[in-house]
Amino acid sequence: MKVSRETFSALLINPYIYDFSAYSFWSAPLGLLYVGAILRQNDFHITLIDCLEIVDEKRKEDGRAPFIKEKVNLLPPLKGIKKRLKRYGISEADLIEKLARSQKPDIILITSIMTYWYAGTKETLRAVKTVFPESKVIIGGIYPSLCYEHATAHMAEADLIVRNNEIEKFYHFLEKNLSIELRYKPKIDDFEDLPYPCFDLYGSPYFVPLLTSFGCIYRCAYCATPFMYPRILRRRPEDVIGEVIHWHQIGVKRFVLYDDNFLYDKINHGVPILKGLINMPDKIDIYNPNAMNAALIDYEIAELLMQAGFKEIRIGLETTNPELQKKTGNKVNRESFERAIKCLKKAGFKGDAIGVYVLAGLPLQKWTDVKDTIDYLIGLEVRPHIAEYTPIPHTRLYKEYNNLARYPITKEPLYQNNALFPFSWDGFTEDNLAFLKGYVREKIKLR
Repeated sequence: MKVSRETFSALLINPYIYDFSAYSFWSAPLGLLYVGAILRQNDFHITLIDCLEIVDEKRKEDGRAPFIKEKVNLLPPLKGIKKRLKRYGISEADLIEKLARSQKPDIILITSIMTYWYAGTKETLRAVKTVFPESKVIIGGIYPSLCYEHATAHMAEADLIVRNNEIEKFYHFLEKNLSIELRYKPKIDDFEDLPYPCFDLYGSPYFVPLLTSFGCIYRCAYCATPFMYPRILRRRPEDVIGEVIHWHQIGVKRFVLYDDNFLYDKINHGVPILKGLINMPDKIDIYNPNAMNAALIDYEIAELLMQAGFKEIRIGLETTNPELQKKTGNKVNRESFERAIKCLKKAGFKGDAIGVYVLAGLPLQKWTDVKDTIDYLIGLEVRPHIAEYTPIPHTRLYKEYNNLARYPITKEPLYQNNALFPFSWDGFTEDNLAFLKGYVREKIKLR
């Protein structure tokens, strides 16, 4: 017998994390909130516990903020590592208290983002099974998508583990275990049919991330996007603008662009979106923590970015080493990069508002290559951002060089944390990395 959909409830949980360093750069569990919105369309009552709480009084004007944190003992696999581990977000005891105050949900959805954050997910799973042993618990996110075998072995208490491309498996599980027939079952990559993510669960969200596409035309050696999303799928520009208007009408003024190739086919995608933002009656602030491809920035694009409300622009260079550029992605060279910088400055972006990512800690990379790139960027009067290399499963660099890591990164995801500098060697040590970080700070201070 089918049960009325209106009797069901779902609890969404964004777990706390263990890390050596973490900060909320406009972070939000976007996939979890999309799935919550789908369930709401099927008449589920939706609630949210976001364990990654921030220190609100230290929030910056742009929306970034530090997570609440507490020093903790090293997790067993990390014993012997001379770094201080912290738990970012609320404690397990605080989570259990929040759960105890909640009504029993029929299903609990737990997301898991970075592969090396799985310990917090595992503890969250244990907590919800303790408080709500009869609720069905589903785990999804980037971690199980990239480390599925590890997830199934270490999250055995979960009733279901789903990867990013297994939404139909999720629907089937609900229909079977709740004895219902879902009337609304969009594909997770069907942008035209997806509802807006349920950011309203935060009350008055300080910012909202925007997802305008899945997939990426580029095949960078360090990035797992082609594995996660083999096809490139784009939202219609008018749909993106419609979402911005929706959130702006309830008071959101800051938007964060999460897009791996926003300017690819820019005439049909990036340009109409930017023009739509410019034509809005009220101005908004926009940030892009995912780097744009400098090779695709011309003066028209630079002007549109400025007029649309981008408060800063982050672009990728990775390295000035020509061989390493070709090996990692071959997206940009000095000529195209310098042209982009000139266009951005001509459009009105100051040098400190142009952030450039520099990869550090790649397998067999020399620290002097990173310093040369930093000096090059300082000479162009833009702001370098050192991006420490993270070995990600299913990427080309991971497959080719995992045996050179100083930790068993294929067996234990905790060792995939870039804070551990897994590819340290004589040509690039942790001391070299510390010097480079201080070097950037000093150069920026002297400008």
